[in-house]
Formats: sequence, structure tokens, C-alpha cells
Amino acid sequence: MTSRTPGAGVAVRTRRLLALLASLAGGPLLLLYGYLLAWFSPEITGAGRAADRGAAWWLVLLLACLAAAGCLLAGWLRLRRPGRWWPWPVGVGVALAVGWLAAGALA
Repeated sequence: MTSRTPGAGVAVRTRRLLALLASLAGGPLLLLYGYLLAWFSPEITGAGRAADRGAAWWLVLLLACLAAAGCLLAGWLRLRRPGRWWPWPVGVGVALAVGWLAAGALA
């Protein structure tokens, strides 16, 4: 038989709230980044175009978008585990900030 600590329910609710807030803030930005990736894709990946600074920023935006989506997913999957759950919302924030800078440089 296992004993539950009294604060376990509060901790899980806090994690759920933080994951929900990260999703509400990150979801629209991920949609914006996806739109920008699709918008600039023909210019960057066009036939015969040499890799330039725009392609590098496009790649950075793509990687930031994938990292933020992965951190959101990992944050939702690790809600019940008492270990290190807090790096995932922080990772979402960092990836979205890097994506914001890359989108600003790309546009």
C-alpha cells in the first residue's frame, strides 16, 4: 500500500495550470510560426537558390518551432511525474523567444 502526500493533488493542479497557460500562450505563436514557415518556404527552398542568410533564419525558426512543440508535448506528458517537470514550460518560453527573434529577422 502506498501513502500519498497531502500536497500531491495541489502540485498536480499547479502543473496542469502551468501547462495550460503555456499552451494558451504558445499555441497561437506556434501557429504564427507555422504560417511564416509556409510563407517563406518557396523563397528559401526555391530551385537554384543559394543558401543565404534568409535560409539560416528560416532553419532557426523551424527548429525553434519544433522545440517549442516538443516541450509543450513533454510538459503535458510529464504532469503526473513528481520529478523535474518545470524545465518544460521554461523550454517553451525559450524556444518561443528564439522563434520570435528569428521571425523578426526573417520578415
